[in-house]
Amino acid sequence: MKELTHNAKIAVLKILNDIVNADNIVKDVEVDYMNEIARYFELADNYMDEVNNIVTSQALSIVRTLPTDLKEKITKMMGKMIVIDKDINYNEVKLYNAVCESCNIEQNFNIEDYSWCTFSGTLVNPEDFANII
Repeated sequence: MKELTHNAKIAVLKILNDIVNADNIVKDVEVDYMNEIARYFELADNYMDEVNNIVTSQALSIVRTLPTDLKEKITKMMGKMIVIDKDINYNEVKLYNAVCESCNIEQNFNIEDYSWCTFSGTLVNPEDFANII
């Protein structure tokens, strides 16, 4: 993932930031994960300035052009961001699915893999999540 261009790294972080904000609750563990990825990408400490200055449609456009193997790694990051707070939020899953659809990424987020998580959002019944995924 370090081979991504600077703009692609910012695009990935934009998408992850959108997931963080999808439930309107920003937890420290989510911010820590964003910072961890930014450090891995070797970005400056003020990377959030750039993330906040790119629109989601532009980020999706950048990710859409990436090779399939990199897109799969991005979906793993998105999946980790969804569950890092030990809660699977309906809006976060909807956003995950929308990103995958927009960028032609095969969806592989399975809520059954995260039995240790709680569920929140519009639909809080695990069977309801299964119907939207």
